[in-house]
Amino acid sequence: MARVIIDDRWLRTADDDTAPSSAAKRSLANAKDPFKAHVPEKWRTSIYGKGKRWRVRWYVAGDDGKTQQKSRHFDKLSDAESFKAAMEDDIRAGRYRDPNAGHKAFRVVAEEWLKSKLDVKEATLGRYSRDMRVYVYPRWGDVLLSGITAKDVQSWVNDLTTGDYKAELPVDKNGVMRKPKPLSPSSIKNIVRVAMYSVLDYAVKQDYLVENVIDKVTTPKIVTQDDKVFLTIAEVEQLATQAGRYGKHAKTVNGVLTWPDDTTNTHALLVRFLAYTGVRIGEALALTVRDLDLDRCRARIRRTWTDDKNGNVTLGPPKNGTPRTIAMPTFLCHALRQYISGLSENDYVFRGKQGGPLYVRTWRTRVFNRAVKNAGMEGNGITPHSLRHTYASIAIANGADVKTLQKQLGHATAAMTLDVYAALWPERLGDVADAVGAARDRALAPADGSNTQEPIPLEQAA
Repeated sequence: MARVIIDDRWLRTADDDTAPSSAAKRSLANAKDPFKAHVPEKWRTSIYGKGKRWRVRWYVAGDDGKTQQKSRHFDKLSDAESFKAAMEDDIRAGRYRDPNAGHKAFRVVAEEWLKSKLDVKEATLGRYSRDMRVYVYPRWGDVLLSGITAKDVQSWVNDLTTGDYKAELPVDKNGVMRKPKPLSPSSIKNIVRVAMYSVLDYAVKQDYLVENVIDKVTTPKIVTQDDKVFLTIAEVEQLATQAGRYGKHAKTVNGVLTWPDDTTNTHALLVRFLAYTGVRIGEALALTVRDLDLDRCRARIRRTWTDDKNGNVTLGPPKNGTPRTIAMPTFLCHALRQYISGLSENDYVFRGKQGGPLYVRTWRTRVFNRAVKNAGMEGNGITPHSLRHTYASIAIANGADVKTLQKQLGHATAAMTLDVYAALWPERLGDVADAVGAARDRALAPADGSNTQEPIPLEQAA
């Protein structure tokens, strides 16, 4: 086992090989000023009275395989002995961490962690960076990892809930930095339990820290609310009709106010596409003509509109990073075939007047929200994502199983689909029991329909 040694930096063995006397040691231990202690010169080292008296040293293998000496200094012998005992225990149990590795500023390690996140989308990376810059760095950026305690983090969490915290917030129109406001439980979770926690977790994995102190921190409980909105088919059609009237004008024909047919109208078709396929709005607006296979009523979801790390809109892989193929109802295929007639393979399916892409925020603000209002549905919390939930409810009501729905919606796992939509599947325990019983009856029934099975005497059965 590796040796851990305590050295006295102030006292030494004299040149005549005599060790410091007990009286000299007692005098030094009791003296507030080491230079007033009764310690003969022959036992004093060259650094007597300077710095911390006790040094704990141990030896470990470095990255190059060579043995390296590590050390830590203490004012009191009792502290040095406690550290020595803990160090020996850690080495013996195989959980040794260099205590000096924690002498890194949080900001330095956070930047290391951000650079290591090669498997996340730019939008996610941008959110991590913003949370660090705005909320975490002002409090923890220059603090050493070893100086971050659960008590201090808990106090900071409390400040986040009251608005009494430091932050690098944007400036207002007058150039004055906005004042911090109390943060919601979900925001605190993202800042503390996602961003900051991940950095400290990375530090543990890199052997900079022994533990993640946030495991001991309590954050405000998030009260979950079921904010999913499900529309009826009639409401979907009403919404599509109103969306199709964006930028259009009704005409009076034979005294009747008539609107143009919206079958192939961009906005009406987009509403129907979202509600009857379950595709995310960013995925739908990223579709090009080459992604459609109208002979098979299929579409390939391979891209989505997202934000890069700087908050700019860009194209990226779909959520979970995996392309998928989705199915479309026949009526949508017919409408899309008419709608894309004459377009090239690289043209966007849902496009603006000049042929360019529609952007999620612009379409939602200018078209969708206005359609919701004109359809008399304002105040119900309807968003474009509600159409995705609506698709799921229609599909489940008409017999869709979990695995099929997962593939269509692009969830990472079937468990995720169940977590989101479990309440929509009907209670069918009785139906399943009846089906199992019927299957047994069919399996045991003789071919001619007669009951040829002889009863078994009880004595034989026994």
